This record gives sequence, structure tokens and C-alpha cells, in this order.
Amino acid sequence: MENIFEYAPIIYMDKKEPISIKKVGYRIYEKDGERSDSFNRSFDFQNHKGTVKVIEYAYYLDYDIQHLYDLEHIWIYLDKEGKVVGAEGSYHGRFLNAILFDVTGFAEKGKRIKMYSQPGKHAMLAAPRLMFLYPELYESCQRLAGISGLDAPERYLTDIHITEEENQKVIKYIRDNFSFVPSMEFEEYVISEDDYMPWNELAEKIPEFIQKQLDIIL
Repeated sequence: MENIFEYAPIIYMDKKEPISIKKVGYRIYEKDGERSDSFNRSFDFQNHKGTVKVIEYAYYLDYDIQHLYDLEHIWIYLDKEGKVVGAEGSYHGRFLNAILFDVTGFAEKGKRIKMYSQPGKHAMLAAPRLMFLYPELYESCQRLAGISGLDAPERYLTDIHITEEENQKVIKYIRDNFSFVPSMEFEEYVISEDDYMPWNELAEKIPEFIQKQLDIIL
């Protein structure tokens, strides 16, 4: 089994980012066409020639700037020699290539790619300039902060139920505590090895994380 730390992406976050990465779940997929356990997608090994396996990193944060609960992803594609032949990052429910090409070849070399987390929203991108494709880059962190309240997949909300009045409190809490103006200056965000765990273990903890935040707010 690959050393997941050997391939773990180096994450850069906005210097003013108010929300921290809580935990990182990982899982290795070795079958072409296999579905992700934590993201609505299947893996197409043919998109990155030579792929024999994919390492999935799932980044859990208590909040997106617009709602309670956030889960972002980076996928690293490896060939049979363990060389990185491709990578992708989650982008607002979809995914984009995480390795950019220029006249010299790969923009990032080696096993650990650099990825940039969109301020507040945490989409994982290959370069900060790509964030400006998102129309509400600044508005989501200020005027539109908190608008979705509690917004998590049903699989994590089986035993969690809140009223509309309580959801309004979640909206206000996020807006009051996390609204900010992105600096668009980025610094490396250090993740402890202790914060990595197999995805199935993280999935079991997510309802607890959500409930803990609701206990603080309500």
C-alpha cells in the first residue's frame, strides 16, 4: 500500500481564512470505473494514461463560508511505478484538473502537488488565478455568508433535525463569526499526520462533528 503522506498534496489557504481543515479521510481505488465512497463520481483511468490506482483525499471542515458542513477532495492518479500521472481537485460539486501544463511540462513536479483552497468555499484548485472564474468569489465571503445554514448530505443527518428557526440561528452564527474579505494571498496550511484517517472512520465521525457545532450554536 502506498504511503498516503508521500503523496499528500500541499495545501495553501488564504492568509485571512477563518475556517480550518479538521480531518482528512483517505481511500485508495484500484479498479477503473469504481465509484467514490465520498463524492458523486466514478474514476476513469483512461483520462490519465497509465493509471492503475487513485488516492482520494477528503478534507473535512466544520464550515463552508455559506453553510455548516464542508467536504472537499483531491485525487492523485498513480501508474504502476508509483509515479503521479494526473490529479484533480473538487470544484463546487464537480472536479477540475489539478496539474497545469505550460511550455516546460508539468507546473508542479514530484509526488506532492501544490493546491490552493478557495477562500471560504475551499474548492481545491491548481492556481489562485482560477478562483476568479467563480462569480461570487468575494460576495460569498461577505454579503452571502451563511445563506444555506445547515447543508449536509442526508446520510449524515439521520439523527439530526433542526427547525427553520434554528437554521436561521446557524445562518446568523456563520455570518457573524466567519465573514471576511479574502486577501488572495496564500500560505501553506500544515496538516498533522494525526489528522489523517481512513475515509470510513471519518465518515462515522461527521455526524458527531455536525452535532457538536449545533450544540455550540443552539
